[in-house]
Amino acid sequence: MINFIKQFFGLEDRTFGAVRSSGWPAFRRIYIEFNCKCCGKKGSFLNRLELHHILPFHLYPHLEREPTNVITLCRRCHLLLAHLDSFKSHNIDIKKDAENLLKRIEARP
Repeated sequence: MINFIKQFFGLEDRTFGAVRSSGWPAFRRIYIEFNCKCCGKKGSFLNRLELHHILPFHLYPHLEREPTNVITLCRRCHLLLAHLDSFKSHNIDIKKDAENLLKRIEARP
């Protein structure tokens, strides 16, 4: 239960000890988009959007502020699709998967 609460409120260490650069907050403000690229939901107080690193930040710190290495996702899509339901994993095909899922959601009956 504690892990769920930490995960829900974003309190767990998802950088695995890597230290963010001082330029990260400004980069995030510039590159975060208004909708999740997987499900299309708009960001809000209850549906916070996150900037996901396609190649993990803790393994590739030099790509922390590389625009082609990030995608905007809601928390649900971030964990389930980008990290395959575990922040210890990652999906390098997330951009393609997000595009396909969004097309299917938009075309649903």
